Amino acid sequence: MKQALKLILQTVIAIVVPLWASSQAYLRLSQPSREQTNVNTARQFIAGKTCTDCKVTINNEPVYVYSTGTFAVKKELKEGRNTFTITAEDTTNGKTYTKNITWYYAPVPPPRVTSSFRIDFVEISPKGNLQLSVGDSLHVRMKGYPGGRASWFNNSPLRELPASQSGGVPGYYVGSYVLQPADSMLNGKIQVRLHNGSETAILNSTYHYSVMRNEIPLTGRTIDNMTYLTSAAEGDRLGPDKIGYLDKDVLLHIIGRQGDYYKVRLSSQRTAFIPEPLVETDIPQEPMPVSIVSDAKIWGDEKADYVSVALSDKLPYTSTQMVSPGKIIVDIHGAYAENSISTQLQGTREITGVQWQQPTHDVLRMVISLKHAPWGYQIYYENNRITVKVKRVPANLSLRNLVIGIDAGHGGSNMGSVGLTGVYEKTLTLNLALQLEAALKREGATIIMSRTTERLVPNEERLSLFRRANPDLLLSIHLNSSGNPVDVSGTATYYKHPFCEPLNAAIHKRLLETGLNDFKNNGDFNFILNNPTEFPDALIETLFISNPGDEEKILEPQFQQEIINKIVQGLKDYLKTM
Repeated sequence: MKQALKLILQTVIAIVVPLWASSQAYLRLSQPSREQTNVNTARQFIAGKTCTDCKVTINNEPVYVYSTGTFAVKKELKEGRNTFTITAEDTTNGKTYTKNITWYYAPVPPPRVTSSFRIDFVEISPKGNLQLSVGDSLHVRMKGYPGGRASWFNNSPLRELPASQSGGVPGYYVGSYVLQPADSMLNGKIQVRLHNGSETAILNSTYHYSVMRNEIPLTGRTIDNMTYLTSAAEGDRLGPDKIGYLDKDVLLHIIGRQGDYYKVRLSSQRTAFIPEPLVETDIPQEPMPVSIVSDAKIWGDEKADYVSVALSDKLPYTSTQMVSPGKIIVDIHGAYAENSISTQLQGTREITGVQWQQPTHDVLRMVISLKHAPWGYQIYYENNRITVKVKRVPANLSLRNLVIGIDAGHGGSNMGSVGLTGVYEKTLTLNLALQLEAALKREGATIIMSRTTERLVPNEERLSLFRRANPDLLLSIHLNSSGNPVDVSGTATYYKHPFCEPLNAAIHKRLLETGLNDFKNNGDFNFILNNPTEFPDALIETLFISNPGDEEKILEPQFQQEIINKIVQGLKDYLKTM
């Protein structure tokens, strides 16, 4: 404990002292990053740092300077050249420092009618080099000379959109095609053609397309229990949206490929994607099995409650939850029940009942009803028997004796965001995480930390650590960032699964008591530590390090302690609701 507090003190000193040390006039700009910049949006920002005893003017207009020496202003540019003179004056000695910046603003020109006979561009979705199966759909959007006859794959016609549906500009053509059994693309590109009397314009697709043909379905098995499914092969900065983790050796039916992802058919009405390295395809290939379910067990022991059914193979599954009333819903894809399945409970304490449903002919659904909102669950296989292990709400709903995971975001070469003062997010998250660790230990909790020093820990290792340790709760500490340092600020929490919403809401409500702006409690978030179902988790984006006002607050030791106190109070509030 003493060592942790010493590290906290050293970190605070390292952050705060340099902010007050400089009294010589200077300017360090974070935005813009260059003295001359071409832009196509009118709204731009001037943000940076000067000495703490300096005042700043931009084109002779005074700018508010925070106690940290930071400042940020918003400017609306006029078309053409926009020059700003930024001056910092040291009020203690009258010395000044001046910097000039220039933006050349040229708005993005509106779409125009294609004036000569040609095709401007072609967009085909899904994007990427694709392996397709019969029944897959392709969609095309093309812009070219208006009034022509357009066609593409297998001479299928494209429809020209009315100008009222294309921003007032004619010449946009769209179409769709469903792959037929006789189609063959021979790993080639797709041609889009535009005809106008005797003239024909042709443009090839950027990517290659081929047809996956297997008389026996191509199958693969997951390599470990860190394998995950996604809803698409593309995503945002956090990657494609994850829809759940699978256990090791789960059998998957591969029906295509998009970029580095296999497309898999879970059941007749649902597909998903999986990263190619996470699937072993060098296995005996045979038709997908049919699994008729009749044997079910529902029981409890000293640790948890369980529901399990026997299958013909390790089939894929997906799950979700309800909070009020508490339910866990698990779909087993490729399974069905011919007869009724047992619903008899044997010694369960949290599970109050199980309903067996058949939403489609090849999806068996178990609806597990609970006494409380879900506290976490794990799905795994023992041989070909799938089991849902349901956590019980702790008997003593206090922080004392709970096991809590704390994740200090970023670290090492993964610096995270950078504030206008130059402070790194990784430094502040470690500082806050160590203070939170100390506070929760004083409450009697046992703490598992993803890192306690300045080092790089890959996110996959953090996820594996916490899934193995299986804490009662998981908190990941971060600071938010935005390209808008003026208007965007405040505190936020993020979660993925419905059963994690109450924990996040309780913490967020308390954090708002600090006076920070409300950046909301946000659901369905794809952060890697929001994805496990084994425990309630919260991603706490304490405030915006990119905003000078928020940054000023978080650099104050007293405000840091207030943040920690509010998180602890939020945890206590959450426990009272269970």
